[in-house]
Amino acid sequence: MDRAHGGPGPEEPQVACVEMSKRETGSKKDLPTAVALPGDFLASPEEFLSGKNTYEQQDSVRASLSGRIEKDLSKREVAVRPVVVAKTPKVGDVVVGQVEAAMTSTAGVRISYMNGVKTGAGFPGTIFTRGERGGRGERRTYVKLGDVVRARVASTLNGMNQLSIDEPHLGVLASMCSVCGAVLVPGDGRARCEQCGNVEERKFADDFGQANIQP
Repeated sequence: MDRAHGGPGPEEPQVACVEMSKRETGSKKDLPTAVALPGDFLASPEEFLSGKNTYEQQDSVRASLSGRIEKDLSKREVAVRPVVVAKTPKVGDVVVGQVEAAMTSTAGVRISYMNGVKTGAGFPGTIFTRGERGGRGERRTYVKLGDVVRARVASTLNGMNQLSIDEPHLGVLASMCSVCGAVLVPGDGRARCEQCGNVEERKFADDFGQANIQP
């Protein structure tokens, strides 16, 4: 049975903490401290007791809110002091980012903007492409490596930002020619390269090539 201290405990998977500085309370020796997000693993109950803004879940002590981790070695207690942390994506947010990995049915995106606001955190996201085949039996290309895309956060289940590009205003905003590397321009539902004449297919946003964005 979970025992909460200072707030309810969300049941989310363990997430690695981000090292921030070297200070720990109740100890003469400097040890790493960190910033945790809700649900982050902090320690085992055998190592530290659950302090303020933490809770016990099975064989772990976890953070109940975002903040700085503080470990009091004299009391063998771990707590979380609230701090301002980067806003994380939530369902419904519109994000803009660049494709860092493209596979047959998925594409990895590094998010740079959320709802028009730049984020320095660089959250990862994943587009699950449908992999439909065209009339000629060829698999459609939705995005390619290096494309700048606009997407909507469809799910954050298990800490994974699943992105959708199914709406008309969502999809590729800017792209480079896969032959010569020049910036592609809109052309009859596809994109064309004015340098080499190459024509490429994507799932384009309805304002592809119009936004002041370069891949």
